[in-house]
Amino acid sequence: MNKTTIDAPTRAFEMSLDLAASPEEVWRALTVAEELVRWFPVDAKVTPGPGGSMVWSWGDNWDWTTRIDAWEPGRLLRLVQDDARPSDVEGRPVADGQAAPARIAIEFTLESHRGKTRLRLVHSGFGSGAAWDDEVEGITEGWQAELASLRHYLERHRGRDRQFRIAWLSTSLSREAAWTRLVGPDGFRFSPPDVMAGQSYEVLLPGGGRVSGTAALHLPRQTLAGTVRELDDGWFRILTWSLPGGGTGVWAGMATYQEDRSRVERFKEQAEAALRELFPT
Repeated sequence: MNKTTIDAPTRAFEMSLDLAASPEEVWRALTVAEELVRWFPVDAKVTPGPGGSMVWSWGDNWDWTTRIDAWEPGRLLRLVQDDARPSDVEGRPVADGQAAPARIAIEFTLESHRGKTRLRLVHSGFGSGAAWDDEVEGITEGWQAELASLRHYLERHRGRDRQFRIAWLSTSLSREAAWTRLVGPDGFRFSPPDVMAGQSYEVLLPGGGRVSGTAALHLPRQTLAGTVRELDDGWFRILTWSLPGGGTGVWAGMATYQEDRSRVERFKEQAEAALRELFPT
């Protein structure tokens, strides 16, 4: 089961999916730092239990810190930000005049269902205004891709360390224009252009090389994520997201569960160079 809904009146994003893992295994993936970095952030810190905290980090200023509001192992995890604001391209909260703070809650519930674990995510409490609109849009895309990554980890690489590299920058282009350039002749050209989850796909990489595998998520003009056959079922993802106040963030990442990380290191170098050429300042 995969279910995704956006509740506009209450500013909440909800998604559920069934995972071929036990509730205990999914719980560990959500709550243990060494497990979190195998599918989600590049660094994590967890102080477990009610009143504890969880920090997800992607380097630089991209730290996402939450307070643990509910902790019921194998069943319920609720994380809260009491004074949350949308983030700019550097990962910093936007200026006070752009968005009022809001109390954001991220709730994960787990239950056994037909031999699998049904994971339900509800991310709620978003404020109103253009900056929060962009935040909700980013959250909507982001959780779909990240939970696809969770499924990939649990069902293909459980217990194995991940090597994950990212290249990103911002541009004054609109999101649609940025995406068109990102996947254009000099960018990350993927085929078929209308690929759907579960279908085979191929990406010609800027600077040479290619990756192929099975698409896990494709949201037109927003994101593409899927496996990498050449890295023994590694992970590939490109995306764009709208920035508060205008402009677009552009991102490309690749992960491997192999000990040899030279391929992902090379990818980061090529991707950084390609993004600078595609989106000159």
